[in-house]
Amino acid sequence: MIRGFIRRAASFAVLSVSVVVVMGTDAFAAKRVALLIGNEKYQATSQLNNPSNDVSLMKTSFEEAGFDSVTTIFDVSRQDMVKALRDFEDAATGAEVAIVYYSGHGMEMNGTNYLLPVDVRLKTDKDVEDEAIPLDRVQRSLEGASKLKLIILDACRNNPFEQSMTRSISTRAVSRGLARVEPEGADLLIAFASKAGTVALDGEGRNSPFATALSRYLTEPGVDVRIALGKVRDQVVAETNRGQEPFVYGSLGGAQIFLNIKEVNITINEDQQVAPNGQSEAAADWQNIRDLADADLLNLFIEKHGSDPVYRMLAEKKLKLLNEATAGATASPDEIAWEALKQSTDGAALTRFVERYPDSKHRAEAEQQIAALEPRKGINISPTGKDTQASRDCYLLAGEPQSMPGFQGVNFLKIDAERAMVACAQAVNENPDDMMLVNLLGRAQDAGRMYADARQNYQKAADGGNMYALTNLAWFSIYGTDGAVDVEKGRSMFERAAGAGNAYGQASLGFLYREGYGGIAQDYAESVKWYQRSADQGYANAMATIGWFYREGLGLPQDYAQSLAWYTKAAEAGDVSAMSSLGWAYQNGLGITQDYKQAKVWYERAANVGDAYSMALLGWFYDVGNGVEQDYAEARRWYEAASNAGSAYAMGNLSRLYDFGLGTQSDPKEAARWAAASVEGGDQGKYDELRGQPNNFTANFRREMQALLKERGYYTGPIDGDFGASTLNAIDRLKNKG
Repeated sequence: MIRGFIRRAASFAVLSVSVVVVMGTDAFAAKRVALLIGNEKYQATSQLNNPSNDVSLMKTSFEEAGFDSVTTIFDVSRQDMVKALRDFEDAATGAEVAIVYYSGHGMEMNGTNYLLPVDVRLKTDKDVEDEAIPLDRVQRSLEGASKLKLIILDACRNNPFEQSMTRSISTRAVSRGLARVEPEGADLLIAFASKAGTVALDGEGRNSPFATALSRYLTEPGVDVRIALGKVRDQVVAETNRGQEPFVYGSLGGAQIFLNIKEVNITINEDQQVAPNGQSEAAADWQNIRDLADADLLNLFIEKHGSDPVYRMLAEKKLKLLNEATAGATASPDEIAWEALKQSTDGAALTRFVERYPDSKHRAEAEQQIAALEPRKGINISPTGKDTQASRDCYLLAGEPQSMPGFQGVNFLKIDAERAMVACAQAVNENPDDMMLVNLLGRAQDAGRMYADARQNYQKAADGGNMYALTNLAWFSIYGTDGAVDVEKGRSMFERAAGAGNAYGQASLGFLYREGYGGIAQDYAESVKWYQRSADQGYANAMATIGWFYREGLGLPQDYAQSLAWYTKAAEAGDVSAMSSLGWAYQNGLGITQDYKQAKVWYERAANVGDAYSMALLGWFYDVGNGVEQDYAEARRWYEAASNAGSAYAMGNLSRLYDFGLGTQSDPKEAARWAAASVEGGDQGKYDELRGQPNNFTANFRREMQALLKERGYYTGPIDGDFGASTLNAIDRLKNKG
């Protein structure tokens, strides 16, 4: 979905949402151990220059990052190297993170990788298994670690014995560099200084290029290990002029893993509390936990965002309901969470459910729903021919909408940034030449407000020919995301992508002309042209916009039947705005006989995708009895769901239900809190009602509203329920947040 240009069918204010993970402290309290081996003074072959320096550099990095134990050994014989690995095996047992870093000579024979102690002679290929250390032995020393087992090999130099070693069996192949591996163990990564079959460089300084990059990025505070290794790769590739490309094999789970435990408070600068697309940090965090029934996460959220009254109230309300359900033993947390997700098409939300409730009886159902949202099996998802689980996870969590047949993709505002960054970083590490994956990593970083990293990956993917990345990069210029606004520059990039046939670029260009954005002359005919080209390729957002053009009679003759047809095409292709627009069309009889039941069908489909607007209208249906039997309790349920998704209009209607005890017990204090949240969220209707029609509210409500305004520091008058000038001024201050 293109950011910023979905035009709603009605003027209900909806809070935008993005994502930032709220993290518990237990993620950082575990033991971390490392064994660092540097072999350079070889007895029977050429010596190396850097291993001792490399090990010292890495030792400093790990110690500064707060590792509990960092063991270093230098120039070890096979016997001493085996003993060190055995001792480390004991140290790693029970640790969360265990790392072996090796700098020295290595070799590959018949697909098996070996590390070479300093006393190797290797007169014949028969000696390799007796004198060298197989990589499997190193891997075994890490098996006791629970979250991350990491082997780092700065050992991809030329094998010094390749020419001198006698070959006793012709089928024993000794190759250049090290061989690729596919680790079978869980939570294991193996990072090579250079990809399979190539060699690493010593560099001209004290340290190898690989070690230098590792020391800079691997223990960077707040950076997941997979993303850090991606940064390492990029630096080495750049510094060696593509002469060396590090590679990572293996996979981890979905949780983030940070190697630096001293600085873990990931925050956004005060001047970035609201992102360029209008997303507040509190709204972003709420998006990431609102579908979970988890008291710990809710309490952490309140601790972090207690100063935001709207989202504090949402969290406190959910926490209260969860505590009541738990105390009454009416449902377990996973049952409560699943009730809201059982028809969801939100891949990130379903992933969060599986991660948070791995033992739930609903796990299999959630995994089936997740599998249905990934790119279809059999579709070639990568031009390089690699189809890995990490790639599929990356598409599930950050995929460009309709970027391949039958794939719905992820609305930018629905990206779970942290999970998407983890999956896409791992996918890029496995397949760095796939420019769509590089773009999706940038998209995840963009959603997580890591704008410098996002720009770097967008640029890299665009330079590699990916037009989605070029379009995303253009939005940076349009919005001034990380610098000055330059709409003309953005339009030029849109034109390049559109001219290359990219549907996303075509729809983006159409948006500029439709809105007359940033000083560009509004031109509906030009806009329709580009949206039509995009729609002809099956781009759902463009099809929905063509429906809007027909409905409004702008750029095209007003034609409700055509509008309905285009909205239907777009909705069937997964566009949520088209679903809600179809609901609006049936509700109001636009091109079709008015039919509240059919409107309800489409609103429910949109609500299942998380559309707050549709949830709010479903609440209104039950509130007034349109197409359904009037049911205030059901209205409250939908209004609460819409409020949790950010609908200020729904918050205002909840206020009325609590004020008059409709579908719930009368609670003037709760009613006042919802009314305040609605005004702060931007609902003009509730603001106008409070100021112009205070008698629409009960006297108890008016007193509670004055008390709330006084508590916020906006009001100093009496608590008498009389909305005089000072109360009205306080309501103005509430709307403008001071």
